[in-house]
Amino acid sequence: MAKAPLKRRIADAFMILVPQAPTRRVTVAELTRYLDIDRKTFYNHFDNIDNLMIWIYRDYLATMLGNPVFDEWEKTTPHPDKFDPYSDMPFYARNLQDGTLCQGEYFKRMAYHWENHRQYYSIVFSTSCYVNLVDYIIDLFLPEFRKDVDLYRADREMPDIVADFLAEYHVMGVFGRLRYHFTQTNKFIMQDELEPFWNYAHIMLRESVDSCYEPVERRGLGKLLSSAKHVERYSGFACRCRKH
Repeated sequence: MAKAPLKRRIADAFMILVPQAPTRRVTVAELTRYLDIDRKTFYNHFDNIDNLMIWIYRDYLATMLGNPVFDEWEKTTPHPDKFDPYSDMPFYARNLQDGTLCQGEYFKRMAYHWENHRQYYSIVFSTSCYVNLVDYIIDLFLPEFRKDVDLYRADREMPDIVADFLAEYHVMGVFGRLRYHFTQTNKFIMQDELEPFWNYAHIMLRESVDSCYEPVERRGLGKLLSSAKHVERYSGFACRCRKH
């Protein structure tokens, strides 16, 4: 059987070594000794350990999105302004059905990767020895969640500060919960009871966007010239709490 590509072997070795040294950083020297390769060979593939960690996560997402399940989904790569080290690798995909983003299958399969490597991710998500991978992930996904807000609001006006808030809140909800789960609990994340909730963030995102508008009846010339009887006007988020 042919050996796996060296880049993949380096990544697999790193994921083995991290749980063996949970309180300190695995070094390039340790990794190259484990693989019986020289340091130059490592640096031919990765700039440093942090770069390797990012590649492990991004390579999984790119491989995942190559599955036929995602053939009809709209795939995206990082925005050029991010200067991402793996700007050519897709990491996110959209499945729009009847005006709703149905992202459950995407987030579920992404969580499988973390679940299958729980020891590794519980360490890299909770230690200061390595790059803050969660910060990287949030920074990576935030522009895409902002686009999701824009997709839901369509041609309706919304203040940028509100759209930014909704994107930030929901991206933190998704990845903050995953980080908490893998660093603070020993629970299996794929419980059957939670199956309907894999798309929870994007269902709530749509409801949050829609709640910011109220219908306005067209009158006069505007009513005559338009086929739509009503338009929607931004009215702000409908808070139902009473003021004291």
